[in-house]
Amino acid sequence: MKTKFEVKKIKDMRADVVASVAFEDEASQKLQWLNTLFKGSLDTLIETNDFKGTLNSTSMVYLGPDHKSKRLMIIGLGKSKEITLEKLRNAYAVAAKKMNSLKLSVSAFEIPDLSQVKSITGRNHYEIMQAISEGIFLSQYNLKKYHTKNDFQPLSEVIFFTDSPKYTKEASDAVRDSRIICDAAIMARDLENEPSNLLTPDKFAEVVKKSSSKAGYSVTVFDEKKLAQLNMNCILSVGKGSKNPPRFLILQYFGANKSEKPVILVGKGVTFDSGGISIKPSQGMGDMKMDMGGAAAVVGTFEAVARLKYKMNLIGLIPAVENMPDGGSYKPGDVIKSYGGITIEVDNTDAEGRLILADALEYAANYKPKAVIDICTLTGAAIICFGHLLAGLMGNDKDLIKKIFEAGELTGERVWELPLYDEYDKLMNSEIADIKNTGVGRQAGTIMGGIFLKKFTKGKYSWAHLDIASVGFSPAELAAEYQTPQGATGFGVRLFTELLKSYSK
Repeated sequence: MKTKFEVKKIKDMRADVVASVAFEDEASQKLQWLNTLFKGSLDTLIETNDFKGTLNSTSMVYLGPDHKSKRLMIIGLGKSKEITLEKLRNAYAVAAKKMNSLKLSVSAFEIPDLSQVKSITGRNHYEIMQAISEGIFLSQYNLKKYHTKNDFQPLSEVIFFTDSPKYTKEASDAVRDSRIICDAAIMARDLENEPSNLLTPDKFAEVVKKSSSKAGYSVTVFDEKKLAQLNMNCILSVGKGSKNPPRFLILQYFGANKSEKPVILVGKGVTFDSGGISIKPSQGMGDMKMDMGGAAAVVGTFEAVARLKYKMNLIGLIPAVENMPDGGSYKPGDVIKSYGGITIEVDNTDAEGRLILADALEYAANYKPKAVIDICTLTGAAIICFGHLLAGLMGNDKDLIKKIFEAGELTGERVWELPLYDEYDKLMNSEIADIKNTGVGRQAGTIMGGIFLKKFTKGKYSWAHLDIASVGFSPAELAAEYQTPQGATGFGVRLFTELLKSYSK
């Protein structure tokens, strides 16, 4: 897709479709203005009162031969006092998808002046332009990679335009940056959606290593022999039941002096999760190819940060495994010793994500990091708690928690903090080991995942935990019509890229 930003009047734009926007409380005035500009082309639309400017509504007007563009699409933004960056993002995504359905190729989108809109006060022109362009770019993703006939036609060229030169640099920068970030989020979606027979731990490592050299970061891969030498027994135990052995990926990006402490992102990389001996029900098991959504988010973040050339140091740790039932599988009742020497009683082999993250969180301490954030599709309980709207957030550093929350609000990848009270710890007690890998019954499932992981940070660094099981993918019946598709969402890439700006000098 080609993109560009132009300072032009709407009547001078040449495209298959030119899009304008209108608030509900200003729709009548906007239609009258456009009608004058386009010489009565909107007479019928005004007469029928079909367009009222409600949020995510669209109307198409076909223009005569005297005009440079063939079609005018008007996009409703709802009530001006209620507009937010996420609503703006979604409104433009809806419009772009309507254009896809008509097989249009070249589209021009008006950038409104929102400087006087109180509900969006405090958001600068860069952030507004970023939200608009993200809505369009992310909406162009589709799941038909393996269809023999793919009838989806993405936009081939997107032109953003305004008749005011006042904010040209901010807008141009935002389009450039959001394209990089959205491409990274789409790469994460592709990794998550890839069938598990085609993306084993080893193949996942190969894909990341190949991409890293182009983006500007490095990847080191530990195989099962190296994992055994390091006593990463949690990762090895979870991977024992699969013929595809585990891998441990270390991603490194140095945008500052190497002596500067890094931020570390840890991503759960279960390329397929059957549940192991504690096997899952068959219904929905096919979605478990996306149990590496955390790992994909870490990779996507590195792609974005490296291409944006952030002035900071970033480390990514990704344990990649398949969790399968087999004669050699680890079993309920087993006791495993982690990389850092903590003993764990396996209560349920379907609580495997926290086990592989335990090794990675202990390994992270070797870097003496500024902060460590793990991201994982950890608990089904997160869906019960949040639906498919929010991710669960926990941690030991209120300042880090606040930064993540604010980045989520800005990007629309929203999070909500859950407590990690010490009183929960006793629910993880084991009679024969230091800790069990599950709590009691179904109590506080998402929190118990965080309680388990907290033990492996050992209080050595600032840490936050993101459980994205609720937002890592959208099932068909709940997939939004906006920028989030059916299947993998790529959640975390835009949030992390925004968050890491605060660490970039």
